[in-house]
Amino acid sequence: MCIAAPAKIVEINDNIATCDFGGVKQEAKLDLVEADIGSYVLIHSGYAIEVLTEEAAKESLNAWNELLEELENE
Repeated sequence: MCIAAPAKIVEINDNIATCDFGGVKQEAKLDLVEADIGSYVLIHSGYAIEVLTEEAAKESLNAWNELLEELENE
């Protein structure tokens, strides 16, 4: 199973974005999308694969947070 995680772009150098996953930062290539600082993107295997609206990003982030809470409570 492959999972794409939502993240916010906080910095762009050349074609590499620094993305924030709730305080954890990771780099992702922007070869497949056009995005700016402040955009939310789905990250998979080191690439931004889709630009999300802010509303879609928040829904996805809420779902991730609910999943993490459930896993912590097991």
